[in-house]
Amino acid sequence: METPFIIKRGRKEFFNIPPEWNLLTFAILEDQPATNDVSELTKKALRNPIESSRLTERLSPSDTIAILIEDLTRASPKGVVLKAVLEELEKTGIPDANIIIVIALGTHRGLRLEELEGAFGSELLKRYKFINHDCHAPDLVPVGKLRTGMTVKINRKVHEALFRIGIGSVFPHPMNGFGGGGKILFPGVADFDSILDHHFQYTFHDGTGLGKSEGNLFYEQICVVARSARLDFIINSILDQNDRVNDLIAGDPVDAHLAGIEKSKEIISQEFGLKADLTVITSFPYTEGPQIVKPLAPASMVTKEGGCIILCADLTGDLPDAFVDSFHRFHREHGDDLLRGVLDHFSHNRLIMKGGAIDFNMALGMTLAIQHRFRTILVSDDILKEKAEKMGFIYADGLQEAFEIGAGICPRPDVHIIPSGGVILPILRSH
Repeated sequence: METPFIIKRGRKEFFNIPPEWNLLTFAILEDQPATNDVSELTKKALRNPIESSRLTERLSPSDTIAILIEDLTRASPKGVVLKAVLEELEKTGIPDANIIIVIALGTHRGLRLEELEGAFGSELLKRYKFINHDCHAPDLVPVGKLRTGMTVKINRKVHEALFRIGIGSVFPHPMNGFGGGGKILFPGVADFDSILDHHFQYTFHDGTGLGKSEGNLFYEQICVVARSARLDFIINSILDQNDRVNDLIAGDPVDAHLAGIEKSKEIISQEFGLKADLTVITSFPYTEGPQIVKPLAPASMVTKEGGCIILCADLTGDLPDAFVDSFHRFHREHGDDLLRGVLDHFSHNRLIMKGGAIDFNMALGMTLAIQHRFRTILVSDDILKEKAEKMGFIYADGLQEAFEIGAGICPRPDVHIIPSGGVILPILRSH
């Protein structure tokens, strides 16, 4: 078997596990051919949309267009894809002034001018109007209801456009099954209250989970809202384990997305024969804020209850004190019954991090639930020991120390190693 490694700051860091440990799986996915011409792949997808006519056949010069596009939490070449889509729209004779580009932030922070220029280029910013979605804006427009009865409101500029196009990425998602599709509209350009209600009510539903679409109410509600709010067309990048574009799909927001999911499964699924006592996983490609704990979800799927998870995380920026303090307070208040505390908060739509964005609260809830079931060790050059321990992690200043701690928790363990935790779909052979 190949010498195991983790991905650290985008590079492979090789290591050896203790000789008495039994390595069950080194989950290195097969390298996919590098895609050099994303622009050409985008144009090909636009020429062959799934369950939809081409944009040039559906649009006329007088139409107004809202393009919803993902933010910077994914490293997809969104600027290249956007440019190809705009070139396709140009063929219809639609003037630049009829097109608005909305950064579909959900409850994430807005992008600064220099970030927009870095992602999309100053030329596009001069030609077209770009805006950050604001989930608290006073003029959001009602477009439907969730099964809970909660009204969903969306960005007024998106609602007023005659045609809506979503640009996103397909990759494993811990609640929606996969990113992409209707998520670009809901939660992408929706209101805070409906996003909170949807996420809190369906995150711990039986059908919700990584890689699941059938029977997943979290995903199904997103599809319902995308239909009722008239998301007309999507173009989605399909990302491989190195966070590079493998392919693109375009067309109907539901049917094209399902086709993209099948393509994604082909390249990022990994079989695991048994659950391990101890799993080593990285946050790659996640490096921003609360996103870094998402890979705990696939780790939890392949680790025995009561076992140990070693999370190796790179972090750009910092974790807010309010986020860290919320972990500390929750551990202090709920002790050994973290899961019951999380379920109580979520069932009553109560924020764990009061005043915090929903993505921070989701990261809190899911991490606390996993900490209830597993011993979790954090290895990071970017997070101080004090912060890691306040968050409820056991801190290690490197892999070797993590292995020593892990051996104390699980002597002579069976082990899985997952070097790309954010882009893998575990499949248990025994299930």
